Amino acid sequence: MANNVYNYVEVSGTDEVLNKFEEMGKSLITQRETTDWEGKPMLIDEYNGIEELKFMPEFDEVHDTYYNWYCDNVGAKWCHIEEWTDDYMNLCSAWSACIPFTERLTAELGKIDPHVQVRHQYEDEFRNFIGVIVHEGVDAEEVFFNEVDDGDLAHLFKEQHPEFNHDDDEWTDEMYEAYDDLVYNWFQDQTV
Repeated sequence: MANNVYNYVEVSGTDEVLNKFEEMGKSLITQRETTDWEGKPMLIDEYNGIEELKFMPEFDEVHDTYYNWYCDNVGAKWCHIEEWTDDYMNLCSAWSACIPFTERLTAELGKIDPHVQVRHQYEDEFRNFIGVIVHEGVDAEEVFFNEVDDGDLAHLFKEQHPEFNHDDDEWTDEMYEAYDDLVYNWFQDQTV
């Protein structure tokens, strides 16, 4: 089974860009009927696949497999939309960050605002790697990129928290909390 990679994508641009971004998300929502915990019918919203966005390359069922199409055009063998609001979206992908998708998204929004920036923060569920990449404008120029792997994180953690026994295989709650703080602070420090 693939490791999940959590992708947090934030758009910074004009009101027109943010309206377009929000429209894109709404265009993928579909409703389906299910039952609640009491067995009563209810409607839920779900997102259709990324491949249905108008700016994505067309899927050719004759020549493509979903696996290859997603790897080539999204950057992972699958990628699901978890949440989409007026200026950000959360995606869950397999094994890899969906960087080619955010490049395409930036290029599409760059047609409206040449200074649009799309910040893509990603985190492997086991923190084998974490990273931030920022694209800008219609050419989706990479204006910032930083990625660290688990070895880099372990080194930073030992450096910043010498009070812990890093040779012990059993981590305490305090160690997990300190490690989480290290990761979240690292993300906050990654700016253009």
